[in-house]
Amino acid sequence: MVLIKNPPDSSVGSINDYLCLPPEAVTLLGLPFLYDLPVNLADNSEVLVAVHEAIILWDGEEREVRIFATGRRPLIGTALLEEQELVIQFTEGGLVTIDEL
Repeated sequence: MVLIKNPPDSSVGSINDYLCLPPEAVTLLGLPFLYDLPVNLADNSEVLVAVHEAIILWDGEEREVRIFATGRRPLIGTALLEEQELVIQFTEGGLVTIDEL
């Protein structure tokens, strides 16, 4: 298993307790492949997304999560934000902070 600290420069999404990482990052980290998942996109097209496994360090605790190898930037699923406060400055270069409640 690979231990990943809270991903920097991440976006927040509605993908539950999954993380999305660019395929290049998944390859570089050598994350174990689990399966291909059919995913329906907003334009109603379907693609296969490789799902991998990792252990992340989140709020000081190790958590086993699934990693979607997709996109150009990391994406944090909202289920990881349970018992957290999320503050976003919606401006270019704005800060995103996540703090424990």
